[in-house]
Amino acid sequence: MAEAQIPEGVSADTENAEVRDAIAALLAEPDYERLAAVLLALREGFLVVDVTGTQKNKATRIRTTRSTTGQLILPIFTSANELRAAVPKAKAEAARGAIMPALSALRLITSDKFVAAEINPGSVPLVILRKYIELALGDGPIDAATLEGLR
Repeated sequence: MAEAQIPEGVSADTENAEVRDAIAALLAEPDYERLAAVLLALREGFLVVDVTGTQKNKATRIRTTRSTTGQLILPIFTSANELRAAVPKAKAEAARGAIMPALSALRLITSDKFVAAEINPGSVPLVILRKYIELALGDGPIDAATLEGLR
């Protein structure tokens, strides 16, 4: 089996600063314009999914969480450091993440009955409903007016 090629400029230290910064702006002053900026940023770069516990020679499985009502949530991270921040300190070194193109990571939401994705659950989390993630997965324009119409 051919070894996966790592794109130039991608390493274990890769961070999607654009998404991180867009989330910080949204959380500081929530509005549809800033939410649109987050969704547009999610279309670019790379994101990390948690594959901690996946054993060698077995299918890779992403770890998931559940909402307080038991609904499936997809945790996604802007960096491996954010992934390590989401696990107990004693287990941080054992945390394993898969760095993926952002849209590939977001497409995982369609693989099961996920109701939302939670970005950076270990530090400053942002839960984004599935309908907004699916909008980010498309190639259409995303703006404040479009998002306000989805309420």
